[in-house]
Amino acid sequence: MTASKTTIYFVGMGLSGFKSCSHQILDILREVKLIFVERYTNFISQEKPEFWDEIHTKIRPLERKALEEEDDLFLDEIKGMTVALLIPGDPFIATTHNSIRIAATKRGYACKTIHNSSIISAAISISGLSSYRFGRTVTCPFRSNKSEFPYRIIQRNKSIDAHTLVLLDINIVENKFLSIDEAISILSDLEKEIQENVFNENSIVLGLAKIGYNNEFVSAGLIKEVSKAGTWKQIGPPQALIVCSDNFHFTESEALSILWGVKYAS
Repeated sequence: MTASKTTIYFVGMGLSGFKSCSHQILDILREVKLIFVERYTNFISQEKPEFWDEIHTKIRPLERKALEEEDDLFLDEIKGMTVALLIPGDPFIATTHNSIRIAATKRGYACKTIHNSSIISAAISISGLSSYRFGRTVTCPFRSNKSEFPYRIIQRNKSIDAHTLVLLDINIVENKFLSIDEAISILSDLEKEIQENVFNENSIVLGLAKIGYNNEFVSAGLIKEVSKAGTWKQIGPPQALIVCSDNFHFTESEALSILWGVKYAS
């Protein structure tokens, strides 16, 4: 590494914070001048890694404002340095991070990417469903920010026999997250209002909690079953929901049956 030119390592932290960091990432963190941790797109495990003593003095948290509203100040501050920006999941799944990469590139900064696991791939992978049969991903907002949008995306995906990955809203500042049972309730209420038979009692879903952690929890079945399958709030974030298509490939039916005990997917 060289400090003669500004270099930003956009480092994906994977699914479980520092515990998901590879030896490659550790080597980078040892060498850079500063380590910035973005902590508003997802919750980050507070568990300290074995190499904490080597890096913690260089770590600085970054809030949304620093990268979205004050990006020029951030880029001015790191001029001439080699730094790392730690990001939950894979670096450029969130558009905020791509925006700062573009702004940095315009300044002539070197931008290097270290990829890692994202819930986008991990949720599909653990489900046993075919990755080729997923449509557009959507976020379900808190009830206070009510929107038909997730319902309509599920509807559009179902129209082409596609499954839907539904990301669940979070608020890091207020330490709030939308749980599986709450998301199912929100979507069920939308069904009652819109009545287009998109999310009904026969819909098959998968509830996914803390994927990538040692205590990950998965439940699959009808919405009523999954909603009551766990104390979702107590399990904790991050959580996501898969709303299945009304039709399954025979290999998907077998996977749902063998892996998750779902006997009625066909």
